[in-house]
Amino acid sequence: MKKISFIALLLICSFISMEAQNEMQALRYSQYTPFGTARFAAQGGAIGALGGDLSSVLVNPAGLGFYRLTEFSFTPSFYWVNTSSNFMGSTVDDSQLKFNVGSLGFVSSTTSDKKSGIVGASYSLGYNTLVNFNNRTTIRGINDNSSLLDDFTWHANADPDNLSPYYEQLAYDAYLMPFDSVAGEYWHDMQLDGYGQDLHRVSQQSGYIGEYSLSGAFNFSNLLYFGASVGIHAVRFYEEIYHTETDYDDHVLDFDSFSFREFNNTRGWGYTFKFGMILRPMQLIRVGASFQLPTYYYLTDEKFSDINSYWDSSSGISDARASSPNGIYDYKLKTPFRANAHASVILFKLATISAGYEFVDYSSARLDAYDYKFFDENDQIRQDFQAAHNLKTGAEVRLNSLYLRAGTQYLMSPFVDSRNNAESWLYSGGLGIRTGGTYFDISYTHSNRSEVYGMYAFQPGSNEVSINQINGNNLMFTVGFKF
Repeated sequence: MKKISFIALLLICSFISMEAQNEMQALRYSQYTPFGTARFAAQGGAIGALGGDLSSVLVNPAGLGFYRLTEFSFTPSFYWVNTSSNFMGSTVDDSQLKFNVGSLGFVSSTTSDKKSGIVGASYSLGYNTLVNFNNRTTIRGINDNSSLLDDFTWHANADPDNLSPYYEQLAYDAYLMPFDSVAGEYWHDMQLDGYGQDLHRVSQQSGYIGEYSLSGAFNFSNLLYFGASVGIHAVRFYEEIYHTETDYDDHVLDFDSFSFREFNNTRGWGYTFKFGMILRPMQLIRVGASFQLPTYYYLTDEKFSDINSYWDSSSGISDARASSPNGIYDYKLKTPFRANAHASVILFKLATISAGYEFVDYSSARLDAYDYKFFDENDQIRQDFQAAHNLKTGAEVRLNSLYLRAGTQYLMSPFVDSRNNAESWLYSGGLGIRTGGTYFDISYTHSNRSEVYGMYAFQPGSNEVSINQINGNNLMFTVGFKF
């Protein structure tokens, strides 16, 4: 897919298609792992039927109907991720720490003395972080198999009249990919003298998706609760890729090393709507369902890349540098519809046990633009992605003013091909203290998943990949006031 050649390099590659940049863009902005409040996070986000929390709007806005007072809360978050890459038998560890705002907002409610009809109503204004993109991965190893220059040369030879100004043209301008006019093709030095260069790559990402929401809920006879929410999403994604290959044992004639850098960022906004209900047939049981309509995003991608080549002093070739233009492209994305089912059991005032189920069909995401209809990319989305069935469980135990909490989440892999398995498990726990009109909650969440990181395709259908293990950690604190 060279139509929009400046969209980000593949991060989680598919063995089926290494040209799936835009498919992966669609997936990146369709997967949500909301932060919410510390209480929400500690119970694995499984409070869709329990309600009574500012983060209820994330899964089921009907949960606001259980409020009786006005409440304000603020949740800062410290998120760090540890990565371990395995490339050519070499393992490298890396980590990154970032501060975030998990949740911020207030809820206001009114109640009446009536026993039937509308006996209460609430509304909220708030912010919740839906996705944290912060991550840094370092990959290093002796590559006896290929080079990033192989990716450039086969693309150049496939379409010699349209060299990408962000990739192939840079390699040509830096003397790394000369053209053989006799053979009529591009080539590079390692194809002649053999591979075995020291490959070093650092991929660093940052950014977030945050939701600003206006939500409301009604309490009917303390039996049925209905709620709705409109959400405005802010998208910020930044990526820096540093790729270096060095002829460390001087076996390639004239060549010493080259370094390639790529900078991608995405900015934009979107909107969505949520609807939910909760039924409380008896004091001990609550069941609910909620639906989130597709989010419609308006996104802008920006891209810049450059390359530096370095040569042996005896080669007679001057070191060179080439830079791309600044690329900008506007497009739209429709994310999948989401459906949730929830249940909670309230064991008097001693404990609660909650569970949640989410259905989201990632194959239904769609890309569009004013000058390009993404027919091939949308077909690839249908083929590569599947419907996911995500599960959440949580529990809370009350010991006077102290609350102990724990939860877990299972997020199914969105890929059809099992070799791209990207399922994820999240484990969480925390505690809370409530005294009068003030409360303090703390939670810790640990997640782990594997990632097939595609660096480049050295020939059509053959990809150079690193197998990465990613462990995320999120420490959150919520301070709240009721009045």
